[in-house]
Parts: sequence; structure tokens; C-alpha cells
Amino acid sequence: MGELKDVRRAAREAGRRLGWKATTHLVGGRLFVLDEREVPEEIERLAGNAAAAAIDRAWEEGRRPRLT
Repeated sequence: MGELKDVRRAAREAGRRLGWKATTHLVGGRLFVLDEREVPEEIERLAGNAAAAAIDRAWEEGRRPRLT
């Protein structure tokens, strides 16, 4: 993909074109591109509900008897 600095620059430019306030973070050899804008309240609520539902499903699956 090229030099890290070039990939980061391209990722920030792509984010800018999408209207993001993009920042990049390198963690464990992986490059993350984050949108630093404030999350709208409705999106925050929907994401929280989706996360809660996923946790509930995982909890229920963990409580089911396993067939061997």
C-alpha cells in the first residue's frame, strides 16, 4: 500500500471528502481511521440498543445446554 505516512495522508483525505474530522491511529501494526465528530444523540441511542441486544443474545446462547 505504500509508506505509512502516505497511507495515513490518503486516509485523512478520504475522510475529509466524506465530511469527517478524520484522525489516524496505529495500534499493533493496524491503522485505524476515526471520525472525531460528535456522535448525534439518535445514532448513539441506536448503537447502544444494538450493543445491548448483541450482549443479550450472547448471554442467552451461553446459557443454553450444549449438545455433545
